[in-house]
Amino acid sequence: MNVTLAVTDTQRAEVQQLFTQTFDDIAPNAVPRTAHDAIYRPIVAQVRDGDDLLGAALTCRPQRAAGLAMASQLGHAVGDLDAVSELDLMAVSPDARRRGVGTDLIRYLERSLRHRGTKVWFGNATADLEVRGLREFYGRHGFTVLQDGEPLPPFFGREWTTPGTEQPAFFFYKRLKPVRR
Repeated sequence: MNVTLAVTDTQRAEVQQLFTQTFDDIAPNAVPRTAHDAIYRPIVAQVRDGDDLLGAALTCRPQRAAGLAMASQLGHAVGDLDAVSELDLMAVSPDARRRGVGTDLIRYLERSLRHRGTKVWFGNATADLEVRGLREFYGRHGFTVLQDGEPLPPFFGREWTTPGTEQPAFFFYKRLKPVRR
């Protein structure tokens, strides 16, 4: 299996379709179009077997950082806000599960984020997912997995969750070591 980037809008539409098939409540524009890459700084990773999309993952600026980038129209680095990335979505097609696709996606994204200079990577799992299995998966991959209902700690003196949003089943995070050059 080979992990590659979804760099075209066509590839990203396929990733969006996989997410839509996997999750009940997904926004129709959850995967940013390439025209918005400067705002969201996404990494959209995909695993394919020929033409078949086996799995995909999206990590990007947290919503607060993307909002600041839009408001300031910077579209580039926004200080400490770019030291953090949020694993927004990850899905593996049912027939490809338990074959290492999720592990390959996590390793690829982590390597990419470390090269980018990201220092903290976080995400969450919602209660409608297979919470127990996800808790074990992220723990196996070196993430600190918080207890149910425990809030995400501040990183770089900032809160990263948006007030008023529904609380997930749990948060997870990982401090990334810089790439040695």
